[in-house]
Amino acid sequence: MAKILSQEEVDALLKSHAKGAKAPAPAAASAERPSAGPAPQKAKKAQLQKKVSLYNFRRPDRVSREQMRSLHFMHDRFARNFSSSLSAYLRTITEVNLVSVEQLSYQEFLLSVPDPTCFNAISIRPLEGAFALEVNPQLVFPIIDKMLGGPGDPLKNLRTMTDIEQSIFDGVLKLALDDLREAWRGIIELDFKIQARETSPQLIQIVAPNEVVLLVVFEVKMGTVVGMINLAIPSIILEPVANKFDQEMYTGYKKSGTFEEARLLMESMKRCDMAVAAEIRGTNLRLSEILALQEGDLIPLTKRFDAMLDLTVDGIPRFHGYVALNSNQKRVFQVTASKEG
Repeated sequence: MAKILSQEEVDALLKSHAKGAKAPAPAAASAERPSAGPAPQKAKKAQLQKKVSLYNFRRPDRVSREQMRSLHFMHDRFARNFSSSLSAYLRTITEVNLVSVEQLSYQEFLLSVPDPTCFNAISIRPLEGAFALEVNPQLVFPIIDKMLGGPGDPLKNLRTMTDIEQSIFDGVLKLALDDLREAWRGIIELDFKIQARETSPQLIQIVAPNEVVLLVVFEVKMGTVVGMINLAIPSIILEPVANKFDQEMYTGYKKSGTFEEARLLMESMKRCDMAVAAEIRGTNLRLSEILALQEGDLIPLTKRFDAMLDLTVDGIPRFHGYVALNSNQKRVFQVTASKEG
């Protein structure tokens, strides 16, 4: 027979119900029910120990890890090739390094770049849509200065590019697009062309502001100048070629492209200017004799003028030969042998 509650127990139940708390079980009823033991506590502890990962519904990850890894390999290769091409083009040592590949919204990308800047929409036929290529002004103006024969020093006061400066810098952009085409060849043959250009990033909308893009960031060093190049790739563009981003497939392509990379590097080096000089061994003079030198003085040399001379390339002896006259009565160097080593 069920136990009849006393008036005090009834009042306690009513009060606990009014407060929203769990009513305490009567002493007799507690004694009759079996103890649940530590099982509920263990379940609660296990639930608290579950790992929780954050997920941003406004910026979901649209590209898999394998695709991100392939994109990283592709653009790391582009950085190496563009470093060689840009060095030969500017005739100075430049270094291009891949910094990061990340996913973010297009609006966040626009807010991260300076204004004004060199901002370009790049068509990617046969695919629909466009990439966005941004070059920081900290890098643009020193490169233009170097191309015009200047030292390539950083610009103190940043400003908007003129039409003439934009036309001059188009040569560098074309060089970058050629190397970018080579980097993407393992996935798809793309024809990169400048579709539009602006100095204000907000004026070019390649996708909706909330659309996810892949931001590929490069750091470029040229002497004391350090600047950034940003490449924004809309994730929706990658959907038609998503099955081609298989990691093993691209790794195999990368290995087979070793010879092609060496050929491209050699072609870039062939455009470099080298200082070539024919050395005529001199003599030793005392400091007093050097200080007394005047215009018209003759200095006796230790080697005859018709003797074999060394031809140096950037200060390193590479060939032997003689000084001679050509048909136009101009002095030339006739190479007779290559210097070993």
